[in-house]
Amino acid sequence: MIDVFLRSYPEKGARLRFALGAAVIERVHHMSGIHLWLCMPPPKPPEDLPALIAVPEPFHINSKRLAEEKAESEIYCVMDDDQLPIDRDFFELGVSTLSNHPDYGMLSGFPLEYAIHGQPYADRTEEVIEAHSIGCPYFVRKGTLSFPDGPLRQYDGILSKVVTDKGLKTGFARKCLYNHLGYGFSQIGYAP
Repeated sequence: MIDVFLRSYPEKGARLRFALGAAVIERVHHMSGIHLWLCMPPPKPPEDLPALIAVPEPFHINSKRLAEEKAESEIYCVMDDDQLPIDRDFFELGVSTLSNHPDYGMLSGFPLEYAIHGQPYADRTEEVIEAHSIGCPYFVRKGTLSFPDGPLRQYDGILSKVVTDKGLKTGFARKCLYNHLGYGFSQIGYAP
């Protein structure tokens, strides 16, 4: 069983983001082989959803810190609510790719948008592509990350540096495809 922490930060009046999140939550909720945790800001979300974690501010740090604390699987995944896994074995593929590359400490899924027009990655086909700043959805071995303070728009780079400071690499799992539904407009302005 793979622990998957799905981060959702619905903003008042942000109907599009709410709709994207609802679709992703529903899709992932019905995938097999995972233990789904839904991470949202207080108050606690409705009881009919998966295992719930009420995350205090700053959400962009504490949601990842709580995932590390609560994960029971050796490798776990943290994702955002606008990242739709393509294949049914998305999570198994991410875990096996990280397991097969012990020199990597954290791997991100590969957004379809990069395969189409995301230079310098569009023409890359190897199983793992080294990159120095990766974000969600990421697969990481429990115990790899620490969570220093930092601003939202720089936090992917900060966490990637935590990994590389340990002598490990970060990168993309090229065959672990997802559709980034919020590509280009997904960072919400809840933190400076």
